[in-house]
Amino acid sequence: MTVMPSLRLSPQDAEDVASYLVTLKKQEPSSYADASFMDDPNLKDEGKKWVRHFGCAGCHEISGLEEEGRIGTELTIEGSKPIERLDFALFTEIAQRGGTEPITDPDDLARLPEGPAKQPWYDQKGFFEHKLAEPNIWDKGKDKPETEKLRMPNLHLTKEQIRALTTFLLGSQENPLPPNYQYRPLDYRRDIQEGWWVIKKYNCMGCHQLIPGQKTSLMGMARYKDAQEQLPPKLLTEGARVDPEWLQRFLKNPSLSTTDTNRNGVRSYLQVRMPTFSFSENELGKLVRFFQALARQPFPYIPEEVPVLTAKETEMARSLFSSTAAPCLKCHATGDPTHDRFATAPNFLQARGRLKPDWMERWMLDPQAIAPGTSMPSGLFKRDNGHWVFSGPTPASFKGYDKDHTKLLVDYILQLTPEEQRRVGAAVGRSSAASGSSSGAKSTGNGGRGAPE
Repeated sequence: MTVMPSLRLSPQDAEDVASYLVTLKKQEPSSYADASFMDDPNLKDEGKKWVRHFGCAGCHEISGLEEEGRIGTELTIEGSKPIERLDFALFTEIAQRGGTEPITDPDDLARLPEGPAKQPWYDQKGFFEHKLAEPNIWDKGKDKPETEKLRMPNLHLTKEQIRALTTFLLGSQENPLPPNYQYRPLDYRRDIQEGWWVIKKYNCMGCHQLIPGQKTSLMGMARYKDAQEQLPPKLLTEGARVDPEWLQRFLKNPSLSTTDTNRNGVRSYLQVRMPTFSFSENELGKLVRFFQALARQPFPYIPEEVPVLTAKETEMARSLFSSTAAPCLKCHATGDPTHDRFATAPNFLQARGRLKPDWMERWMLDPQAIAPGTSMPSGLFKRDNGHWVFSGPTPASFKGYDKDHTKLLVDYILQLTPEEQRRVGAAVGRSSAASGSSSGAKSTGNGGRGAPE
């Protein structure tokens, strides 16, 4: 299965991308050499011979060559191979004596980690470094038919890459150590270990931050320099944030829709789109367990039951949700296209079944500690008499209420309905219009941001 995901492009998107790619040509098609020979049917068998010879089917799926094996040397225990079994060809004595460098191409020579050989290099390290810097080096000075020449291509590796690969090959040994000396964890660390392979395979870190301080490819783009809220979400606490069952559904279908796939399922306001990867069921399981293990969450996850609020509690929570000190709907998407053009946070209606209540509460208390730089401010709640209470003004109904305001707000959000959200949004709109028409119309100190992602 290909690693390249489906970008779920609309026909117009696909045409735009294709039009852009066409502009990247280095020269006009008419300036290339004549290729009419490609129409010669007699060359098919000749081409198939060379495709098989160079092992193209080792990486590519090719009809009729599904059973072709690999053409390369088995490298599992390459570091244990005796030096006598490594063919230095015509350079055996030169490698033993040292002082002469057989690589003459300046580009390939520059790839050697320690530069041109000055000392003897007749060992596994010297063999690997020279082979990686100039793969056909052992053919030099030999008169061989084309089908007997070395077939490894020159990958134009950097010094650092050659050093890393050489280290890997030297460490590829027949392991004499007992099993208890080998790192094969059976607890949550195994889930992390296996998950990293999937993360790296699909280059998740190209768009998402998974390690504190890690820079993604998108962060370096000019368009995001002053628009950090338009970047894909940080995944450092993803396991603590979302329900694992929801995460598995999302990874299967990031649009969260079977009809409208040309969209982001969670953050509809983002210009960059989470693509659809062809994860296997095994890979999906590893990713879900990886995020759970990374956040040290119990697995399997058993969702806690959200208590039903009384009418009074609902009214109290609604006053927090719509407070002018932190108008949640100002920044969060609501489903209204006009409003959502300026949204910087997900729709609250997606919280139920997606977010974990305890994470939501921690997020409300100190979002900057979880995601430094987030537009949602910290300090919305303060500690008072052993409880977390709202820092802004509260109505008289809160008098005598001896529970955390954060927990009250979380329970309210998890029971929010489209009708309730529209009702609050309309009331907030009327309130904003009224305050805007009055003198002063002062801004809130936090820019009106605040609520869970």
